[in-house]
Order: sequence, then structure tokens, then C-alpha cells
Amino acid sequence: MASVNQVLVISPEEEHHEKINAAMNKCGLSSICCKKFDEARIFMTTQKFGVVFCHDSLPDGDFRGVVSAAKPTPVVVLSRFAEWDHYFAALNAGAFDYIACPPDSAETERIGWSAMASAREFASGTTH
Repeated sequence: MASVNQVLVISPEEEHHEKINAAMNKCGLSSICCKKFDEARIFMTTQKFGVVFCHDSLPDGDFRGVVSAAKPTPVVVLSRFAEWDHYFAALNAGAFDYIACPPDSAETERIGWSAMASAREFASGTTH
């Protein structure tokens, strides 16, 4: 079983895999990358992740299915749309946070650390 110090990246865009993987490596975290929800679902049923980064639309679904399947793991939604409506829709669907693409390294690191801390708090039962 994987460590919760591992992240899952679900995006059909190879560039997103590379940028998020590089940012997470700076944080000392490893990542598994896949392009489709079906592939990600297999990883989520066999491994634990500290955070999931997911593109808002996938070839075989969207972030809403990922948010549901990943619970209680925090899901960060990646989107080409840097608009408040999309941001609020993601949060209302249960996403932890939202990043406009292409993902910025510093923002990805900050959100990744925050999501990991939230996951650890949840796992230890010390949420406020």
C-alpha cells in the first residue's frame, strides 16, 4: 500500500503531469500519473494518497466522479478556466481547492502541502 505522502495526478495533459510531479518532488512527495478516471479508480481502490490532483474534464468523466471516489482524500481540481464560477462549482462539488492551468509550481506546492496537512488531520481525527 502506498504512503499518504504520495499524490495521484489525473489529467489527459502530459504537461500537467510533469509540472505537478516536479512541484511535488520539491516537497519530497512522489506522484502517480494517469490520464483517465477508470485508471485512477483502480489506483484509488488499491492505494492511499495524501492528495489527488484532477483535471476538471477527463476523457471518461469529470472531477465530480473523482471527488466522490476519492473521499476522504482531498481533491484539487485543475482547469483551463480561471473564473470564479468554475472555482465555486468545484468547491461546491466537494473539491479541496482549484488551480488554473497551466499549474504554477509555487501555487501547486502550497496547495499540495495544505491538502496533505488536511488529510493528515482527518486521518488522526484532529479536525476542527
